[in-house]
Amino acid sequence: QILMERLNQSDSIEDPNSPAGRRHLQLQTQLEQLQEETFRLEAAKDDYRIRCEELEKEIAELRQQTEELTTLAEE
Repeated sequence: QILMERLNQSDSIEDPNSPAGRRHLQLQTQLEQLQEETFRLEAAKDDYRIRCEELEKEIAELRQQTEELTTLAEE
């Protein structure tokens, strides 16, 4: 009975001194780090998407200018 109580106490995730508690804390920390990294990556993705849209617009404008200049050169 006493051994079972000790086993249950030593494996509690609420106890940061128990192996399970330390592992739980470690996993929580890792989860927080991964969530922060995900947030940073999503922000970077949004920035790249916006930049890509700007570049696509610039390409379209440059193609239009090229067509206009080609037409003028042919005249």
